[in-house]
Amino acid sequence: MALYPNFLGPAYVAQSPIADGERTMNWYAEPAQVPGESPMALYPTPGVTSLVTAGDAPGRAMIAVKDRTFCVMGQTFYEILSTYVLTPKNSSVPMVNDGKPATISWNGDGGGELFITSGNYGYIFDLDPAVDTFTQVRDPAVDGGTTMGAQLDGYFIALDTATSTIYLSDLLDGTTWDATQFQQRSIESDPWVSMAVLNRQLWLLGSLTSEVWFDSGKTPFPFEPHPSGLVLYGCAAPYSTIVTGETLLWLASTSDGIGQVVQTSDFTPDVVSSFALSTALSGYGTIDNAIGDSYSEIGHTFYVLTFPTEQKTWAFDVTPNMALPSPNRWAERGTWISGDNAYEAWHPCYSTYQNNELLVLDWTSGVLYRMSHTVGTDVDGGVIRRLRRAPSLFFENQVVRVSDFELFLEPGLGLNSGQGSDPQVALRISGDGGKTFGNELLSGAGKIGKFGARTRWLRCGSGRRWMPEIVVSDPIPWRLLGASVAIKADSTQARRGGM
Repeated sequence: MALYPNFLGPAYVAQSPIADGERTMNWYAEPAQVPGESPMALYPTPGVTSLVTAGDAPGRAMIAVKDRTFCVMGQTFYEILSTYVLTPKNSSVPMVNDGKPATISWNGDGGGELFITSGNYGYIFDLDPAVDTFTQVRDPAVDGGTTMGAQLDGYFIALDTATSTIYLSDLLDGTTWDATQFQQRSIESDPWVSMAVLNRQLWLLGSLTSEVWFDSGKTPFPFEPHPSGLVLYGCAAPYSTIVTGETLLWLASTSDGIGQVVQTSDFTPDVVSSFALSTALSGYGTIDNAIGDSYSEIGHTFYVLTFPTEQKTWAFDVTPNMALPSPNRWAERGTWISGDNAYEAWHPCYSTYQNNELLVLDWTSGVLYRMSHTVGTDVDGGVIRRLRRAPSLFFENQVVRVSDFELFLEPGLGLNSGQGSDPQVALRISGDGGKTFGNELLSGAGKIGKFGARTRWLRCGSGRRWMPEIVVSDPIPWRLLGASVAIKADSTQARRGGM
């Protein structure tokens, strides 16, 4: 038996899957920070618990402000009480829902207001419990469009992508918008399509290039372009733009094409997407409606990019100081639909923290969830189907015969009863590098307390490119540590010394 080379790894299907056809679905990689038995492990992505279902759908935005939480679902702006009761706050002022994400910004204790954008309109919610009012403050027919909103230094900012214009509210007063307080793009000709605030700087992302503005304190308009703030990456999907920690990530486009994810903390973005991700994106018919989200849990921070039309989700581990190159940090996410025997795009989206809980909406429905690594089930209590397809074993195009394959995982983690009391691993084998697979072969992962259990298969077939795919769906805390393989070499391999 020998260790299976690179059994643990990212989702990486190259242009030729024979070159590399790896898939990693609903796992994430964690390299060891100190020497140990395994240099890396795959751990399970979190599950969700349903808390409440709104009468309006789908989820479109969420924010936690001090000890209060708010969200947009459909045309309704809700406060989420600590008891998970949804309280509508805009009953007399229904919001316009154009099917796109909404945005919510806060101007701090000094202003005490939330600025909500939806359907090209702008709204203000006064957080003072004695006021508690929801008011429309921007109408595209009168005030200019409001594609999305942001807040910087006490000013609310509205971006109109139809005219490449930003509008400014009065300082700490989102109910007042001076008609003279606006600026249009002039540095480059491509239109602004998105914006974000990073490190007290306003990023205005165009379709091909972007600009960084800052608060110079000038009058009458306090913001101006930074002298070094022209960035040669634009934005291919306006709502893919996410600030997480001290970095900004988005799905980028340039004059040379689209299909790269970039990350930056200064004026020079780094491409963090892999060639395999770019290959996948090149096959998608629609990417401009991609939705970005970010969450952190047990030391990891993830940028989650969902493509609603394509029903695909990718996740990038943004965690700093992790000994993995960027291409090795990508994995797929998906919600398994048993009736269709297929994955949909991962349903959780628009996350926030409140009361030491990670709350998340469903971008397809009006459900609010609690998300946690301690939960092993998906939306509607469904299974989380986790898949790892390793690189194929190949030796100079000779036939590889596998007599023994063993999966290294933490055994004995079965549940007391129900599904997961006898957790199983399903193995499928391909002899042609992933072009075709055989039937599933099951092996146990150890009932509760069976810490000596082995997950092993014998007489595992042959092929010139022998590739294993393992699938698990029991709701237990899986820990995948690697694999070993025993190979019977043919006479040619024996003469050459085998593998």
